[in-house]
Amino acid sequence: MKLLVFDIGSNSVRTLRVTQDADALPQFSGKHVYTTRLAEGLAESGILSQARMLQSLLVIRSLHSEHAAQGFSSYAYATSAVRDAKNGEAFIHSVEEIIGSGHARILSGAEEATFAQQGADPEGGRTIIDIGGGSTQIVRPSSRESWPIGCVRAKDLAPYEQLSSITDALYPILSGLFGPADQDSRTDKPVLKSEHQIAPEALLGVGGTITTLALLCEGKDAFVPWQGTKRIELFALRAVLNVLDGMGDAERATIPLLKDRHDVILHGGVILQYLLEQLHCPRIDATLSDGLDGYALHLLKTL
Repeated sequence: MKLLVFDIGSNSVRTLRVTQDADALPQFSGKHVYTTRLAEGLAESGILSQARMLQSLLVIRSLHSEHAAQGFSSYAYATSAVRDAKNGEAFIHSVEEIIGSGHARILSGAEEATFAQQGADPEGGRTIIDIGGGSTQIVRPSSRESWPIGCVRAKDLAPYEQLSSITDALYPILSGLFGPADQDSRTDKPVLKSEHQIAPEALLGVGGTITTLALLCEGKDAFVPWQGTKRIELFALRAVLNVLDGMGDAERATIPLLKDRHDVILHGGVILQYLLEQLHCPRIDATLSDGLDGYALHLLKTL
């Protein structure tokens, strides 16, 4: 079996190649990221823009054609941007016209959280934070929750370059979405209740925002893959955000690691900072394994 799996996110299209022979263990090759900003403008318009849809479809068509010639079958899932857009179903139909009918689907927030857990923490003992482009998931051993805020959508809601302005604009929005830490949860609205406060060693972060911040906290200016986890201390996160703020967007854009994230990294960092503060956690571990790995494992079990 040879699979090419697409993760169609709010900020990027990511791919993972999976091969498996007979009774052998599956082999996952390196992931690749193609920034398409599919969610850009979604918060204001409620629809995916034609330009961003076309850009995403061109990436998918090119990669599908290249890998189909090598015997790969393509499968895709879409997350927050497509899930929330009025024209999301039409977009996913266009994806199926490229890779095959029934080969693409839109994940619910709960499904997105579940696959993140299966990829990053298959034993299910840790609490996972996944900050995407359009949504944020928190997966606990006993619950899975999703909120419609990510780094790209946060930029739409707080279109500023200065950290103080972003923080002042986003904190009230985040408080309204997540609720205060001691809010009564008898309603259907997910909240970060006091009993949800967790031990720091139990917290695990996935997704491009968190892994990028982990590398920045280590002083890296380019992507370097790793095994296991990297630690982000809250004090180090605050320091990195202040340094990035002092650079300005033009200088941030010259950093290879931030080539496609220079204008949203502060927004994503503010979301992570808020969550760590609300959960009273001074640190979080970051891993490169995430929902893309989880969905690939799901396909191997179900195809």
